[in-house]
Order: sequence, then C-alpha cells, then structure tokens
Amino acid sequence: MRTQTIGNTDIQAPVISLGTWSMGGDAQWGEQDDAGSLKAIDAAVENGITMIDTAPAYGFGHSEELVGQAIRRFKREDLIIETKCGVWWKDDQGTVILSRDGRTIRRNLSRKAMLQEVDDSLMRLGLDYIDIYVTHQQPLPPFNVEISEIMGTLNELKKAGKIRAVGISNASLDQLREYMRYGQVDLVQERYSMLDQKKINAFLPICREYNITVQAYSPLEQGLLTGKIGMDYVLDAVNVRNKIAWFQPEKRQRVLDMLEGWKDLCGKYGCGITELVIAWTLSGYDRTNVICGGRKIAHVLGYIKGGELALWQSDLDRMNADIKVCVGE
Repeated sequence: MRTQTIGNTDIQAPVISLGTWSMGGDAQWGEQDDAGSLKAIDAAVENGITMIDTAPAYGFGHSEELVGQAIRRFKREDLIIETKCGVWWKDDQGTVILSRDGRTIRRNLSRKAMLQEVDDSLMRLGLDYIDIYVTHQQPLPPFNVEISEIMGTLNELKKAGKIRAVGISNASLDQLREYMRYGQVDLVQERYSMLDQKKINAFLPICREYNITVQAYSPLEQGLLTGKIGMDYVLDAVNVRNKIAWFQPEKRQRVLDMLEGWKDLCGKYGCGITELVIAWTLSGYDRTNVICGGRKIAHVLGYIKGGELALWQSDLDRMNADIKVCVGE
C-alpha cells in the first residue's frame, strides 16, 4: 500500500488507517464481537494498514484495550498508533456533550485532564508512547480552555516522549490557526466524504501551505457509500446513522443511483464501489489519510485496493460532476 509522511514529522504511514470506533462496544453499535474485532485488526496490519485510530471515548476505553491486545504480536516500530483526548467522563469537570450508557460525557481539554488521559491511554494500549495524539473535541463554554494551554500541554507531552505528533479534530479554521501559533500541528482529522466536502475544502489551502496531513473520517458515510446498504435498510432508534441526513429515503435513493452509475468504473479498475470511493477520497490532496472502520476481516480486506488505485483524471471529472448533481450543487 502507498505510504506518505504525516505532516512535518518523520512518521511514514499508509494512506489508509483502521478506525476502531465501532469496536468500542457503545450501545449505538449493537452486539459486539471482540474476537472478530481482534482478527480484523490483525488482518489490517498484516495487509499493510499499519496505522490504527482509536480513542478513549470509543467504549469508554474498550477500543484502546482491544487495540493494545491486538498489537502485542507486532513490532512497535512497524505501527502508527493514533488516539485522542478531550472527551471526558471521569468527573463533572467540562462542558456536557451528552449522556450515554449511564455516563455523562463532557468536553475537557484542561492540562489536568489531558495528563491523566494520556497516561490512561498508554496503560490501556500497553505502549510507552503514542505516535499521533489528537484533540478529539474542542472546548466550549462554560468550561472553556485556552488553546495556548492545550497546545502547551501537548508540547509538554512531546518533550516528555509520550507523544510524537499533534493532531486536532472537529475544529474550526480559526482554531487551527490558533493551535499553529503555539506549536506544530501535523494532522487535522475531520469528517470528509464525497457527500460532505465543504469543511475540508476550507482547510485545504492552509494544510497545503504548511504540509499538514488531512485525515478523513466517515469517508464511506457509515457504509452508505459502499453500496451495500439499500433502501430496505431500517434504522432503529439508537442507530448512529440516524444522525446522517443521507440515510433519509429520498437522499439515500439519489446516492444509490449515483453509485449504480459507476459500475462500469468498477469494471474498468477491477474494484468494488468501496475501493472506488476510497480512491476518490485520496485523490484531492497528496497528504490525505483515510480512516476506514470495521469489525470484520471482510471489511478490512475490502479497503486495501482503494489505497492502491490511481484514477484517471477523466474519471475523476465524471465522478465529481455526478457528485454535484447528487448533493444538489
């Protein structure tokens, strides 16, 4: 699989990383299969997806524990482990996000919380250091924390050797600029798919100028862009996909019609829809990393070719025109 440098670091990573949100065990993901998740992580690493994205918030530490268990048999220097901080449930400090699974979840990027979080993550992962440490959710009143304090703590963790690189997620462009005033940002992790491009497109000029890696999460729109979720798919009350407008029947049909129209491209490149969509996601900027999630070996193996495809410009132009029609631009 193709690799690239993360930001201005010496970290060489595959263009696809494995997302482990669904492995965490939150109620919104339904019945868990930890044994299957461990096999999926093994399959990812064995097939070149050596970058793994996790977070304490994924199952209140369970995802990190699974990742830590899975990676023990691999050489540490062959792995790029990315986890996060800022989503807090251990006390009442922080701005409330929501209540779930019997806990109240808050935004908390105070120095005290971050220092505890990094040590907790290292313990769950069984590691001495984290390759990329990402601020998961940005601070909001009433429990506000200045970005100068947040970046100061991140710089402290780098100096201590606990983290190698800094990423930010779910941030505004102004917040990115503020982070950059106080230290080096090497990665921005934001929601990005062919159906949801506006935020990343706003980030791209500054990312290009400063060699910041763009890491796309939800590039497959929780499975809709794989073509495997049809009009007969029913969302129950707790399904995380309820939050995605593209699952509404009229919009879903437009997406499925668009994907159906690309079957000839799949034939041309010898790939499935999933791989075609991943290849498109990687095509816009040469420092793009795509997070692909899944709990099964079949999911993982279905991503790999997407990280190897180079689409012709004429086909990208055609896809972009179809996407504009689909999203109504």
